[in-house]
Formats: sequence, C-alpha cells, structure tokens
Amino acid sequence: MEDMKASAEKMRAEANYAEQIARSATDLQKRELYERLAAHFRQLADEIEKAIANRSEAE
Repeated sequence: MEDMKASAEKMRAEANYAEQIARSATDLQKRELYERLAAHFRQLADEIEKAIANRSEAE
C-alpha cells in the first residue's frame, strides 16, 4: 500500500509541476496542454487515493 501512496504523491507533484509550467507558458496552446496534464495527473492521484481507501475499508 505504501507504493500506492508514493504513486499518488508523485502524481500530485507532477500535477504541481505541470501547473507551474502552464502558468509560465507564453504560448496559449502550451498553457492549455499543461493545464490538461495537471488536471489529468490530479485525476490519477484521486483515483489512486480512492483505491487505497477502498482497499483499507475491505480489510
């Protein structure tokens, strides 16, 4: 389960990094791309955390 927690943390870190790039991007297409990437990484982290919670409830 610790590996899943680490994965969720990594996805959150990647989301934050993508968000930083989006904020500094001068090109609109790049900004939108990195905003979508940030949202996707956050969604992945949410899904991992949900799986962790479901696994904890089952135990």
